[in-house]
Amino acid sequence: MAGPPPSPLNGSGRCQRPPAPKKSARFREEIDRFFVAISHLIYRHRIKSLFLLGLFVGLTGYQARNITVDTATESMLRDDDPSLIEYNQFRDQFGRSEIVVLLVETPDLFNRDFLEKLAAFQKALESRVPYLEKITDLINIRHTWGENDTLYVDELIGDPPPEDLAAIKKRALENPLYPNYVLSGDKKSTVLIIETVARVANEKTTEGDAAPDLEGFEDEITTKNTGSTHYITADEKAEVNKAVVAVMKAFQSDDFRVTFSGGSVVVDVFNKATGTDTVRLVKIMMLVIVGFLFLLFRRISGVIIPIIIVNAAMASTLGLMALTGTPLSIMTNILPAFLVSVGIADAVHLLAIFYRNYQKTADKESAICDAMGHSGLAIFMTSATTAAGLLSFTIAEIATIADLGYFAAAGVTLAFIYTIILLPALISLIPIQIKPHKTAAARSGRMDHFLLFFSRVSTGHPRKIIGICLVFFALSVYYIFQLHFSSFILTYFPKDHPVKIDLEQIEEETGGAVTFEIVVDTHKENGIVDPRILKSIVRLTPEIESIKMDGIHVGKVISLADIVKETHRALHQNDPAFYSIPDDKATIAQELLLFENSKPDDIEKVVDSQFSKTRITVKTRWSDSVIYEQFVRQLKKMFETEFDGQATITVTGLAALMGRTIPAALHSMARSYIVALVIITILMLLLIGDLKLGLLSMCPNLLPIFMVMGLISLCGISLDINTLFIGSIAIGLVVDDTIHFMHNFRKYLEKTGNPQKAIEATFLGTGRALLITSIVLSMNFFVLLTATLNHSVKFGLFTGIVIILALLSDFFLSPALLILATTSKDPVTGPSHSRSDAPGC
Repeated sequence: MAGPPPSPLNGSGRCQRPPAPKKSARFREEIDRFFVAISHLIYRHRIKSLFLLGLFVGLTGYQARNITVDTATESMLRDDDPSLIEYNQFRDQFGRSEIVVLLVETPDLFNRDFLEKLAAFQKALESRVPYLEKITDLINIRHTWGENDTLYVDELIGDPPPEDLAAIKKRALENPLYPNYVLSGDKKSTVLIIETVARVANEKTTEGDAAPDLEGFEDEITTKNTGSTHYITADEKAEVNKAVVAVMKAFQSDDFRVTFSGGSVVVDVFNKATGTDTVRLVKIMMLVIVGFLFLLFRRISGVIIPIIIVNAAMASTLGLMALTGTPLSIMTNILPAFLVSVGIADAVHLLAIFYRNYQKTADKESAICDAMGHSGLAIFMTSATTAAGLLSFTIAEIATIADLGYFAAAGVTLAFIYTIILLPALISLIPIQIKPHKTAAARSGRMDHFLLFFSRVSTGHPRKIIGICLVFFALSVYYIFQLHFSSFILTYFPKDHPVKIDLEQIEEETGGAVTFEIVVDTHKENGIVDPRILKSIVRLTPEIESIKMDGIHVGKVISLADIVKETHRALHQNDPAFYSIPDDKATIAQELLLFENSKPDDIEKVVDSQFSKTRITVKTRWSDSVIYEQFVRQLKKMFETEFDGQATITVTGLAALMGRTIPAALHSMARSYIVALVIITILMLLLIGDLKLGLLSMCPNLLPIFMVMGLISLCGISLDINTLFIGSIAIGLVVDDTIHFMHNFRKYLEKTGNPQKAIEATFLGTGRALLITSIVLSMNFFVLLTATLNHSVKFGLFTGIVIILALLSDFFLSPALLILATTSKDPVTGPSHSRSDAPGC
């Protein structure tokens, strides 16, 4: 027979003392007292604190005006990346591989008036477009022919057009080089190819002395070439595009319809749309934050203080980027939204507790110090775990992802420091009224009832809740395994966006606007003039043109072999039967020498001065960067098999770089998330001080992330850089919420020994702040649903959803797990409680 229930009294009739607190509990109490002491110090020395912090924010924030933007694909890679080194070597040898394409449509292509206007259009572009190296079009495309054993290489039409346009038309339509190059595939429209320089001279602005006859005027400002150069930047490419558009508008007419596109054009439009959206949406986000903070707190201080903290952290972080010469990139442009999320959450947690304390005590100093003591450690740990998770990005092979890791971690740290300093200092200066007791009690009571509903449901039906969560988890895992990586910038634009329509038309008419470059290097002088090498290139050309991949369609292959065949035919009375590669090396060398004497620029663009290496240009349509990676591998395999032992093969160009960079970025981010979760798990164990509770705490962390990724898969959306960014936001916010919940539960459990009461107290304390921050942040991200570009819309939608899922996970799953993990059953008495809960103690 079971004995009587354990008595709360010892043999002397006195209450037993509660067990001595564990070392981990004493350590946490010491940290809590440290935050209380710091708060008192800052509160009492508020002017000094604000001055010193303001000085630092001012100095760093002032530098933010010097921050640059670089969204170029090549800037994503580290300087020592082999792919970037190969690309730069190609640019230094052959020039820039990226092209800008203009398609001109007209009813009669070989009409004199049209050709004269086309020549004028070309001249206008040459005179007004900066950083221009060459324009190739129907007017100046090379025409190679022979007469009386003499080789002639000249422009096909020239300016002005010759009298015999019928002969010109015949030559143009019969030349195999022209279709999908300067003529559309159906030979009814013409194409202009704009090539810019690969390197731009660095200029230095100087002030010189004024001329004697201009005495009294300011010194003359001049620019001097410093002798050094840099690779053409995104801003300089944008200048090119702007100038082209201006010339186009002047010539556009019903019989001269110009369409304009290319890789740099698409990226430029994307950058401008992103910049415009960012400015507009950040303003709306701030208004949303202000509105919701005011509705939830009903106090001006509850709006002003978080906004000041967030903007200070953002300004300092951007200033640090400017100081270190780190530009905003396609990766780091997420920083403002991320810092708003983290900074607001820290401030709201403390303010929610402060207002509750202040309403009871009417003492601002004790209220804010108690709030710091209550949640200071939790906020420190949320910042530490988020920063540690972000620092896992620094091991990525992609430079811009590493930059995101460094500066996002720095921003999180600054947001924490600014919160700890600014909150007590500003509260000490801002007059804050105590609300009428009835009003405050009514509002507090309504929210308390709402929060206690979650407490009752989660602790009353823990097994059902865990079972439901397991079902959601299993479904999410099923759909996650159907996810695949993809990155196709055109899908970011709406279907009716002009840049998408123009690019699709140009690619349909001309076979593509993106180029891959294959470099065949024999490593010996005159190695390229070997007929075996050139015949291998000719043999591979139709194989390349026949490649069919998802979205890949090769429109044109251009190489040195074209020049050799043209020259050989011309020197044999223009007989088409001789449009081939000669069989002996000496003949090839002699014919190329004749061509070089007539048209040296064309030779320099495809072969080096030693004739040891040559380029082969493959023009294709813009496609998924992940498909590009497969295409590059196939090209390299084809050429390495063909030239085994004769030459080394490099596949490069901007498209190939995208095929290397974007997939690597996707895989790097995915790996970084795994590292981040391991680091966060370790830190959670250290914070909670209990192995079982620490491991259980990861369940509500992982479930929202798995669910949103499963939802993304269910919606048929692939994993690209933007959807992976949702994970970076989710890791920060989900873990933050769980840390606050677990930290406060642990604290109340140590005080009461009763899991049920500890969960109720946690809901009434930190639950209020979790609810407020989740509402504010989810609404903030839902603002992105009004964005212009599709990727921003998806990012806003799913980030808002993951924030809501994180809140529900902490309000349902966390309490359910905790109540089962901390409540033990006694055969007679049922759930056991701490000795301190015994009657009479």
